[in-house]
Amino acid sequence: MKLPPALTEKVIPADSAARTERDRSFLIFAAVVLVAIGLGFKSELLGPGQVWAIALGLVIVAAPALLAYLRGTEEFPRIEHYIPVALGATTLAGLSLLVPEVWKYLVLTAMFGTGFIIAARLDYLRLRDAEKRGHLVLQEIILVLVLAGAYLVLVTLPFNPILRLLWIFAITFLASYRSFRINGSPITPRRAFIFALFVGQVVTFLAWAITALSLYLVVNEGTFAVMLLFAWYINRGLVRHTVEDSFTRNVVLEYGAFAVVLIYLFVSSYQPGR
Repeated sequence: MKLPPALTEKVIPADSAARTERDRSFLIFAAVVLVAIGLGFKSELLGPGQVWAIALGLVIVAAPALLAYLRGTEEFPRIEHYIPVALGATTLAGLSLLVPEVWKYLVLTAMFGTGFIIAARLDYLRLRDAEKRGHLVLQEIILVLVLAGAYLVLVTLPFNPILRLLWIFAITFLASYRSFRINGSPITPRRAFIFALFVGQVVTFLAWAITALSLYLVVNEGTFAVMLLFAWYINRGLVRHTVEDSFTRNVVLEYGAFAVVLIYLFVSSYQPGR
């Protein structure tokens, strides 16, 4: 008498919540390592050039950690996922040279680590089609904060004017490219590249105009950074809504209001009697 074949036990995959908890632990560990490197920027033994070199090293350390965390889907993690940590490292390195108080720098470093965790986690969920409604707002806030910080650093530190313009173009291009790829409906990489070039050119031209008219414009570093941020936000938004064909009255009013503020900041800084 033949016995029925024994039932093979199926291997039950680990609970998704457990996988998520494991992923978060790895992400927190990576953030702690990056924060420790960022605290080294404040060392008195380092010169400005060495600080920027270590900032590049921070990005190099963060890249494989992000790759290990984000991979596992059919879509291989692309360059846009590494842009927030690159902009954050630029901001943190510059602020280490600008902020004399140690406790303030500790707060900024902790914010960098927190932003790294949140941005990577949201990218992880987006790659797995698990993004929720409020995640887009968080992505936008993180991108705006790191970009504003990078602008502030570039217009405050004593860079060569040509080098400053190149830096402004580079970070504007990177922020725009990530926005076109991540925030909202993704634009194809080739089109996002072209659109990011366009936005970078416009913002860099504004930076050049303010610099060239420095004999007639009285613009402090904070106002300068705000003007560049507004120019990026307006042009990025116009391109996005043009591609998506999503212009509405509220959209026009929003960007019109930002444009009015930008024009006001420019005009109010003009002092012909100097």
